[in-house]
Amino acid sequence: MPYILEVLRFDPKGHIEHPAWYGKAEHIGYMNKIFNTKQEASNYYHQFNEHLRPITKESNWHSDWDPNNFLMYVIRNYCGYEYKKLPPLE
Repeated sequence: MPYILEVLRFDPKGHIEHPAWYGKAEHIGYMNKIFNTKQEASNYYHQFNEHLRPITKESNWHSDWDPNNFLMYVIRNYCGYEYKKLPPLE
């Protein structure tokens, strides 16, 4: 099964203005790159985000949010209907 990276933006102050947003993130889009395995997607993410913990099975295949740009990544099954509008990290 192929995989893609979903990109989300976390608002660290969102829960102050909107308590219902606590722990939530906004969907930005899907990256235009397809991976053969979850581990391949994880390795790709970590190559460009070495300052953050790797995405692992233990993290439920999602990253921490980056304190520099507030983005976080989730490895998702690629079903073929997602609009992959975001450019790859390279």
